Amino acid sequence: MDKIPLILAVIWASSVGAQEACIEPFRPDAEYLADGGFTPEEMREEFRTYFSEVEDYLNCLNSSGARIRQEATAAAQDYSRVLDLHPVKPGQRIEQESAPRVELSESGTLFLDYEAEWLQ
Repeated sequence: MDKIPLILAVIWASSVGAQEACIEPFRPDAEYLADGGFTPEEMREEFRTYFSEVEDYLNCLNSSGARIRQEATAAAQDYSRVLDLHPVKPGQRIEQESAPRVELSESGTLFLDYEAEWLQ
């Protein structure tokens, strides 16, 4: 009986992973299809399928981008708290230059801003 929840968890995790992976569709080649003996209707269907897959692919990229922006924003807020709780003390040796505050705009571009109000 204990195996059933485990199997369901594995199936669920697999489906979630598949949803996260945006797989770029393969563009059909009309000449290759014609040489392969595809009928005109089959060739049209190949292109219709491709356009449908392109739409799904672009929607997947948009969804993944939105999710990553949310995760990066949360990470930037966490990072700001780390900098506040553990500042570099004067004279303390550091491995790198002092770390910047990070703000993520809605465009997906990272802007470095030490004083961003939304991080407060």
